[in-house]
Amino acid sequence: MGLEKTIVRNMSRIEARKLGLALMIGCCIVILTYFVSMSETTEIDELQANERSGLSGGSRIVLISCDSCFAVDQQLSVAYRVGTAEVVEGKISLEKPERLRKGGHGNTAEEKVHHSNFSAISHMTAKEEKRESKKPKDEEILPPKREDERSQTMKPKVVEPICDFSNPRTEFCEMTGDVRIHGKSSSVVFVSPHQRSNEWKIVPYVRKQMGNVEKVSVRTASSPQGVPECTINRSVPAIVFALGGFTGNYYHDFTDVLLPLFLTARQFDGEVQFLITNIQVWWLHKYDPIMKRLTRYEFVDLDDSNQVLCHPYVMVGLRFHNDLTIQPARAPNGYSMIDFTAFLRSAYSLKKAHAISLREHPDRKPRLLLVARNGTRRFTNVPEIVQMAEGLNYEVVRADADFGDVAGFASVVNSCDVIMGVHGAGLTNLVFLPMNAVLIQIVPCCELEGMATHTFGFPSMAAGLNYLEYNISVEESTLLELYTREHPVFTDPQSLHKQGWFKMGKLYLVKQNVKLDVNRFRPFLLRAMDLLGR
Repeated sequence: MGLEKTIVRNMSRIEARKLGLALMIGCCIVILTYFVSMSETTEIDELQANERSGLSGGSRIVLISCDSCFAVDQQLSVAYRVGTAEVVEGKISLEKPERLRKGGHGNTAEEKVHHSNFSAISHMTAKEEKRESKKPKDEEILPPKREDERSQTMKPKVVEPICDFSNPRTEFCEMTGDVRIHGKSSSVVFVSPHQRSNEWKIVPYVRKQMGNVEKVSVRTASSPQGVPECTINRSVPAIVFALGGFTGNYYHDFTDVLLPLFLTARQFDGEVQFLITNIQVWWLHKYDPIMKRLTRYEFVDLDDSNQVLCHPYVMVGLRFHNDLTIQPARAPNGYSMIDFTAFLRSAYSLKKAHAISLREHPDRKPRLLLVARNGTRRFTNVPEIVQMAEGLNYEVVRADADFGDVAGFASVVNSCDVIMGVHGAGLTNLVFLPMNAVLIQIVPCCELEGMATHTFGFPSMAAGLNYLEYNISVEESTLLELYTREHPVFTDPQSLHKQGWFKMGKLYLVKQNVKLDVNRFRPFLLRAMDLLGR
């Protein structure tokens, strides 16, 4: 009995010791957990305070670049990971700067960022830390802004230039907003608070070197103060352009005005008004079917207008890519030469959309239009050419355009499958040919191939036509009647080309006619037959 009491007494002492030890260990764990928790909270609070203190704003950042800072740099890297991995709902945003997100400079740039943040954190005041630690727990913290939103708030608004001078041939301006046009003073004013005051003199024609085209003043104003008030308000766009320059020449009518006007105005489907300087009423009547398809509004003679016209969108000048050519990648709505020729066929109600297919109709004769020309660069042996073509089973059509009857001649051209003629304005009628038709350009001597291909070769191919080019020999040129075969006109054409366009043109384009060698030319008409039989 006494032994049992002694054992019980000893066991009680052991249990008491274990209980005390357990309490001591538990207390240590609680204290340790508390300090760890406080350490993490302090790091997070410091980082939050760093972000709120305007690290990306006006704080001075000191870059520490020394080897002894590497340990601190590593510690701060841990803090970055804690902030992004353990804090929920986007309460802490410690994103890398833009240059790091884009690849930047790898570790070197990252070390600079870490050093900068450490330096900024070390300069925070105790008051800021205390205020940050007292933030209510239920305060809603918005998620960090996306990069695109941040970029919009940080970057100033980019003001697009209103005038484009990059094209060596043309000048073009476009303005959206408060635009005021005063005709008699030839001035266009764009009022916008985002524009600084500026002024340009624009030639509203696709050849800006033309001396007979009056310039239009285009200027910007940041406020309407001192700007003429509107007397007529319009709700449709407006295009300011000139009818000077080379208008009146059939080729230049199309390449300088009609095609650029299509390129500029067609996108509005008639809901656009034309404000014209140096207006030519006869010219507008000549191309009336085209003009009526491009605008539903009356033309405004700017030179005779004392009104201040206000439009919400104004273009000064016409869009231009190259002579009788459209580059779809640069055109509104991706317009192409095929769209332009289809537009013309619609404007003149032309019935033939595709040339004859000799594969489907081998018994039918293709129609060949012979552009004979009555002035320079004419054929001197037309009957011989007609006889040869008819012998190859062509139906030959002899015609030349009447100056004022564009619609009538367009109908004749559209009815044909092949057109042939010496380089000149008459070949401009290729725009009325049906798809897959053939254009044969006869190029005068000497070394005019490049000019000829540029003028009609590239445009015809872009319009969905087949193109053939026949370069005449010296023996086919009437210049042999004026100069000997050994003259530099034939032996050294470049010496004359270098004297300038007008001297070259006076010789090779004005004085020269063509006596076509029908036997040498016959393979080209046979080749045209093959193209129509595909």
